[in-house]
Amino acid sequence: MKWSIKGLSPEQEFGVQEILEQLEENGCPLDKTQEIQVVCRKEKGIHLQYDGEKAVMEYGRDCDLMRGIGLLAERLQSKAPFSLEENPSYQDLGMMIDCSRNAVPKPKTIQKMLRHLALMGYSTVQLYTEDTFEMEGHPYFGYLRGRYTREEFHEMDRYAKSLGIEMIPCIQTLAHMGAVLKWNAYAGIKDCNDIMLIGDERTYQLIDEMFRTMSENLSSRRINIGMDEAHMVGLGKYLDQHGFEERFSVMLRHFQRVMEIARKYGYRPMMWSDMFFRLACHGDYYNVDCPIDPAVVAQIPEDISLIYWDYYTSDSSVYNKMIEKHRALCKNLVFAGGAWKWMGFSPHSHFSHKIALAAHESCRTNGVTDVFVTGWGDDGGEASLFSVLPALQLWAELCYQNNGCEDWLKHRFTVCTGGHYNDFMDLDLPHTTPDLKEKDARTVDPGRYLFYQDVLYGLFDRHVEPDAFADHYRRAAERFAEAAERNPGWEQLFHVQSLLCEVLCIKCRIGIDMRAAYRAGDLDRLAVFSDQELPSLRMQIQSFMETYTAQWEQENKVFGLDVFDLRSGGVLQRIRTAERRIRAYLDGELKQLEELDQDILYYDCRPEAWSEKGLYANTWYTIATPSVLCFM
Repeated sequence: MKWSIKGLSPEQEFGVQEILEQLEENGCPLDKTQEIQVVCRKEKGIHLQYDGEKAVMEYGRDCDLMRGIGLLAERLQSKAPFSLEENPSYQDLGMMIDCSRNAVPKPKTIQKMLRHLALMGYSTVQLYTEDTFEMEGHPYFGYLRGRYTREEFHEMDRYAKSLGIEMIPCIQTLAHMGAVLKWNAYAGIKDCNDIMLIGDERTYQLIDEMFRTMSENLSSRRINIGMDEAHMVGLGKYLDQHGFEERFSVMLRHFQRVMEIARKYGYRPMMWSDMFFRLACHGDYYNVDCPIDPAVVAQIPEDISLIYWDYYTSDSSVYNKMIEKHRALCKNLVFAGGAWKWMGFSPHSHFSHKIALAAHESCRTNGVTDVFVTGWGDDGGEASLFSVLPALQLWAELCYQNNGCEDWLKHRFTVCTGGHYNDFMDLDLPHTTPDLKEKDARTVDPGRYLFYQDVLYGLFDRHVEPDAFADHYRRAAERFAEAAERNPGWEQLFHVQSLLCEVLCIKCRIGIDMRAAYRAGDLDRLAVFSDQELPSLRMQIQSFMETYTAQWEQENKVFGLDVFDLRSGGVLQRIRTAERRIRAYLDGELKQLEELDQDILYYDCRPEAWSEKGLYANTWYTIATPSVLCFM
């Protein structure tokens, strides 16, 4: 390949080579005989020109260079002359990767995602690490949680920089520290729940060491300091020690101390905006009609950026009002959208698509230029990191082209990932059951609660249409098996979903059918359940577990897999219990099956007349049983 690239560092040359190899793997290689001239310019964006013989690419930033190479590879396949100009709407487009909800991606997994993001044109990545990083002198910080070492951070940071991506540390400095505060070593700085004790010097010593560690691990001088959802701040040990104080003052003192520490290490911090917004509006985060309290505005310094996060809204007018409210609080505004991968084993890309269109329209209209997309992993980090690639592609094309058309996305997706866009969008199928009027209408997660629910209790049985659901999951399993053949390199991702749907095809209705047979006095049918169908279901679950475990161990560190084992093992044991109890009933050892005598209610206490069955229930211990599973 003839490259004319003036002034590229060895780091950039390495990144370009990594991108070229990824394009080969994606099935969209760049013609090695093609003469290409590459020129760096001052303005961000990309200009491509091909006259039938020579190709010229002008780029502004390293992230533009990486995206431009992918665009060239795509356009040069036809050999037809072309001209293409891209002027991105955002100065920064990033992804936040959750590394704290059990799934801690291996460095090689992060590097793979970085290559796909680079081809899309992303410029930042945040690694959300509550406690999953080593800190000198703190053996219990991230203990047995798969924490990253300094060497792993350095490796990921260097790799990201070579691809034009800034790796930004993302930590917590107030709440969401439950994984740390559960250890007696940190009992002295626990206020309540997962919140650190404000005002205690040991708290600020720990925070200082977190900043120092991150300053040594990652080269970026930007940092996300978290500080969100600390709803009970000042109401635990702080209350015992100091009595009740106006919580705005308590929060503000803590914020000021954290800012001092951030400045000490040369950081330009950003933080989630909800706590300040709630204080300024005296209540709900998404209250667009409340006046902003000037006293709160006066306390927000100029060197902080507030992150307006919204993963739910599909109305651009709401975004417009919220952006206006945030700008009244702080001139430095960052927007965080959502790629829904935090609802079990499967994503919800259709809903992610819907909210992205509305959010982008508002960001573009209101001049918001710093945007990132969150990939949370609530309650176990069960979904593959790569399951939300369609949402990430959409945000990239909205940024660079203001184009969310499906045909355009399909072409770009294949170039950037090597996968088929429609197949990846189908990863929603475990959740998008036939009762939904529209796939993107709202977030529901039957693919999770039907897997984990108890076969005897049937907590979610009222939320199932047995025939329709079983047929849906049967067809989904077949579609995923076919998709595995169409998507080389992504086979495992689709095999996992296929096996999950095979389980759901049976499990969505087996409890309903067992209850009906029991109440009808159909002993022969009950015998089939205990001797054939329940053992068969166990075998299918075990097959799913084996394939899912292989996916986990390929993508993530092994720590956190134990939670999946415990939860799925519980499902298997409860099926064995159902087999045993039904057999005991048939043998006359039990006079009744009390579980099946119970009338099943709606899980969410809804009225009887309700057109759609699905709901969003994403907390495992409330899915698994109505019994007390943990001390509250």
